[in-house]
Amino acid sequence: MKAKMICYDLSKLDQIKKVDVKRVLFGYTEYSNNAKYTYKRKGVLDDIPHFRPAKAVVIVESKYGNKVLKALKSNKAKCKVYNINVNKSMLN
Repeated sequence: MKAKMICYDLSKLDQIKKVDVKRVLFGYTEYSNNAKYTYKRKGVLDDIPHFRPAKAVVIVESKYGNKVLKALKSNKAKCKVYNINVNKSMLN
C-alpha cells in the first residue's frame, strides 16, 4: 500500500506553538470545574490510521497525507514528506 512518511521539525518554534502542533495532531483532554468534567478533544490523527515509528515521524496512507500536512503547516512546522510502501497491517 502506498503511504507517506511525514517527518516534522518543531525545534525552531516556541513552546506554545509546539503544544499547539501536538494538540492539533494527537488531540488532548480538557478538564473543567476542578477536573470534575473531562472532555476529549480530537486531533487530526484520531480518525486516520497511522503509525509512529519514531518521535516527530508519522506514517499515514497517501490519501490522508495532505490533511496531516495542512495541520502541520498551519502551525508553521517544518515538514519533509517521503512516499513509501508499507503493509496494510502496519497502520492501525
